Amino acid sequence: MGEGTYKKKRLDIECMRILAAFFVIFNHTEGFYLYAYHDVHSIQYWFYLFISIFCKFSVPLFFMISGALMLNRASEPLKKLWSHRILHMCCVLIVWSFFYYMILVYKGNEIFNIRHFLTQLYDINWNGSYWYLYAYIPLLVSLPLLQNIAQNLSNKNFIYLFVVYAIYNMCLPSIQYLLWNGRHDLNGNAVLHWISYNIFIFPLAGYFFEHRVKEFWNKRKVLFLWGINIGVILFSCYLTYFKAKTSQGDDIMYSQTFHNTFVLVNGIALFVTLQYINSHTNLFLKMEKVICSLGQCTFGIYLLHIFIKDELGLTKWMEDMLQGKIPNMLYAFLHCGAIFICGYAITFIIKKNPFLRRLV
Repeated sequence: MGEGTYKKKRLDIECMRILAAFFVIFNHTEGFYLYAYHDVHSIQYWFYLFISIFCKFSVPLFFMISGALMLNRASEPLKKLWSHRILHMCCVLIVWSFFYYMILVYKGNEIFNIRHFLTQLYDINWNGSYWYLYAYIPLLVSLPLLQNIAQNLSNKNFIYLFVVYAIYNMCLPSIQYLLWNGRHDLNGNAVLHWISYNIFIFPLAGYFFEHRVKEFWNKRKVLFLWGINIGVILFSCYLTYFKAKTSQGDDIMYSQTFHNTFVLVNGIALFVTLQYINSHTNLFLKMEKVICSLGQCTFGIYLLHIFIKDELGLTKWMEDMLQGKIPNMLYAFLHCGAIFICGYAITFIIKKNPFLRRLV
């Protein structure tokens, strides 16, 4: 790939993709669950829990990138939107879901039945991590509406949107649980569900911080934002601890109630920080080729990472070589790094094929 091609890439956006893809992998590997295997009063519990809550920025950051890149454009013709973008993403979902389905057939866990495949594809999935694709397709369907909303909202209305989101999705869930331990929740009819949808709040946040207030940030303000971000992550840790202490639910999914409560703050902090670094330093320029090469493969890494983790023998090999010999969290990050690198290598090869490259 020529030098000119790299210069067309936004290095901060590519870094966002890389970080988001890496922590999607982390969210699906053993490192994410380490906190659940330690006593709530231990240092390990709090340290591992902080990392597990921090990693949740990954998918929101992907949605923010979409908002930053797509919501400032003029709406394209609906025929082109449906035939070019939506149909393409539906094909990606079908093809890769079929790939995972055939793995199960090969292993004897499923009997080949195309009707069963299509039925489960419609109402569940063949890869639990593909919920993002299911959400991304409605984002594309609603893209012309979101573009009009983003471009016509004033900055004041954007701030109002974020304040309302914070009240209904951050403050109320936290306060009501601290007061009543889950016995009382706000009446469902009084909740602003639509504001909290992934395909609404995060793309709009990406648009706002990319196109409305990009020049607002300086080093002091970025550090202040990180102070807030670390504070709310610690508060999420406390809420998780409080729930573990005051309830009988101890399964891993149950313990994640507050993992995403303040994820918008975390996503904004990462988004703004990488923007600032890109605008005020030459750090990313020093790694331009590596960043661009990795960044353009992140979608393929996301599509492949479960296959690499579960089917290629990489996990077993790393367990035999490293697990128990180094700290658990270090092993978890090395494991994720190995999956990421393998995913990059496979995607890089696939992208060399003119037909297959559209699938990654």
